[in-house]
Formats: sequence, structure tokens, C-alpha cells
Amino acid sequence: MRKLALVPLFALALAGCDQLMPPGNDSSSAAPASEAASEAASESAVSDSMSAEASASAENSSSESSSVAAVDFPHDPATQLVSGSGQGYTDTSNWAPGICFPIAAATAYANSQVYSPGGDHYPSYGHASGSQCDSKNYSYPWHDNFCEARSWSNVMCKSGQGHQGQDIRPQTCKAKTYWAIAVEDGTITQVGSYTVALTGTDTPHRIFRYLHLDSGTLKVKVGDHVVRGQKIGLVSDNFGTSNGVPQHTTIHLHFEVRVAQSETLPDGTVLAASSFVPPYTALVDAYTRRLNGSDCQVVE
Repeated sequence: MRKLALVPLFALALAGCDQLMPPGNDSSSAAPASEAASEAASESAVSDSMSAEASASAENSSSESSSVAAVDFPHDPATQLVSGSGQGYTDTSNWAPGICFPIAAATAYANSQVYSPGGDHYPSYGHASGSQCDSKNYSYPWHDNFCEARSWSNVMCKSGQGHQGQDIRPQTCKAKTYWAIAVEDGTITQVGSYTVALTGTDTPHRIFRYLHLDSGTLKVKVGDHVVRGQKIGLVSDNFGTSNGVPQHTTIHLHFEVRVAQSETLPDGTVLAASSFVPPYTALVDAYTRRLNGSDCQVVE
């Protein structure tokens, strides 16, 4: 069990996540057989026969229902990064169980923005190749990219540095089309030039940060209370500005999960407040629920 030590929270330090894009890149269980055997024994032979048939029917129906598998989707296991993209991490915990999937689209694709077509490490460092709209980027399987090679500090990574969240492409390669939504009830605690942070209302008050939202269409401001499924902003390629010049990345949502207070892992590693933790397992769980029709309803 992780130990929680409450400390003042919600002090978010803005950190980058991705390399800039070069210009032009586009069970049911079985039903009981018969719980009323003693009553059935006192009935007529006809009633006994009918009861037996009903029981057999119920058992068959239950068996058929149990044999229907839940909808799954192709995805790499947590911690398995694209070959050559970094040393990765080892913790496969679900750090945010029960969250909504953060993009309100029928399908979405978790993968690398940097080590995929259109990224500046694809196929090798410093040489962007292909288009961000390549079909490879909009197909399964999902790929984990938490702790992908970056220079950002991240205690969860084997190297001590790495990507601090999970990149998710929306259904199609279109900016300002798909809504990012609140994954939990909570309060908006930070809004930046391309970032929004949501701190959950319920213990342990996880901090969820959304990057690359279109700043011109945000539906929230600092201090707003939001509910699960509420629209926050449109997924885009916004990467803020540099010396007044707009900067761009690929069209995607970079989604982070942070601890709001210090926590100690089973191996003794101490996570300071606001430390990044792997979101991939929680996202796989949320997306599976989405595909099975039990995800959050979108709220205006």
C-alpha cells in the first residue's frame, strides 16, 4: 500500500513535453439451476417437467451470456516503448482507476509523436520523415510512451529523465475538432498558453494535465469546478509561442497524471508532490470501458 503524506498542493511547474515539429508536417455469472426443488417435488409431473425445462433454459442462456467476451483492442503492454525510444519504466500500477477517457471521440490512438511518421526522431534523430497524418499514426496497436527519451526530470523513469505523460492522437488528423474532457470531478487549477490542469475532488486528488489544447476555444478558467465528461478544450497542435511566434507540434493530446501529495512506493522510492506517474494503464482501462459502452457522458 502506498503511504500518503499530505503537503500543500496545486503548485504546478510548467514543463514541456514534446520536440517541436518542423514546418510543413502535416460476467455475468450462471443463474442458479433451481432454488425451489422442495416446492417442485410437491407439484404434478407436468409442473416438474416445465420447471426442469425452465431451469435448463436459464442455464443455457447464462452460459451463452458468459461466453460473450468484452470488447478489447490491440495495445502493447504498459512499459513497452517503441524500440530505440528510451529505457522506459517498470511500474504498471493503475494510478487513476475509474477515470473517463480524456478525448470525446469514438476512437483514439496512443502512440509516440516523436518516434512515429512526422516526428523529428523518425526514423532517426534530427531527420523528420513522413507525415503526421500517416495511417500508421491512426491505427492500432497502442504504444506506451511514458518515459520515452526526453531531457525532462522524471523519477519514475529508469534513467531519471523522460517523457512525462502519454500522447494520444484523436480519431482523425484534424486539429480543433475533438474535445478533451474532464476525467474526474474537480477544479481547474492552472491554465497556460497550451496547458490546462485539473485537480480531482476525491482523494487522493490526482492532478491531470492536458497539453496542446487550442487556447482560443477553451471552455474553462482557473477556479472553475468541472464534472466528469465536461468539455475542456479542443485537441490541437498548439505549442505556445516563442518570441511572439506561434509554435506547433503534431495534432495530439499530451495527458499527464501527477500525485498531489508525496507518496512512497513499495520499493521505497519517494515521490514528491506533483511527481509524474504513468498514465498508460489507467488510459487502457478507460478506453476499454469506452469501447464497451460504459464510459462517461459528454457534458457541455
